Amino acid sequence: MKIAERLERRLLGTARALCLLALVAVVMAITAVMFALAFPGKQSVIADPSVNVTDVLASLPGSEAANDAISGDSANGGMTDVNVQAAAGLVIPAPLRQVLNGDNASQPLLNAWLVNVPLPDRQQFLNKLSEVVAHASQHAATWEWDNRERYVAAAMNQYARVKIERIASAEGAIEAAHDRSEQFRTSLGTLLALVGFLTLLLVLLAIERNTRHLRVGRAD
Repeated sequence: MKIAERLERRLLGTARALCLLALVAVVMAITAVMFALAFPGKQSVIADPSVNVTDVLASLPGSEAANDAISGDSANGGMTDVNVQAAAGLVIPAPLRQVLNGDNASQPLLNAWLVNVPLPDRQQFLNKLSEVVAHASQHAATWEWDNRERYVAAAMNQYARVKIERIASAEGAIEAAHDRSEQFRTSLGTLLALVGFLTLLLVLLAIERNTRHLRVGRAD
């Protein structure tokens, strides 16, 4: 009987020590997860990344023929009313409005661009695109292009392409950060449940140790 009691004490003591070690490890893991949630370690992602107008113009090749592929769809037409559904309720600045009024293909093209831009960022997109138009109009006079309208169209296409790509990249980064945060929260919930289980187990082991002498006395 004494051998059995001694073996039981050793087993329970080992179990208690393992529970304590596991509890410490879980608490440390919880601390690490909470730290990761509070301090992601990376700069916050900007949902509406900016595009520099100078960089847009600098990225255009110097030859008009080199840009035929991206500006050839913007055939110059007569004066038309601006009809861009995606820009409903937004203010279209004067330089951009002038291009839209004088270009048959620019309005559906702008509508297609705006569809890929989040609604809260569309006004900023229009403002920046108008700035690109204004700068391109001034820059065309000193460039190798002999057709200002096509140079402006190429600049608009280039800005829209870069802007939409950056928005898509930012949205992907935000979604990845959100998924990562959800994973951390799930892990935190699991670890807290494990803490509760280990704490309960330690309480039961403590009760068993404190009441062992009563059971031994009754057995005697």
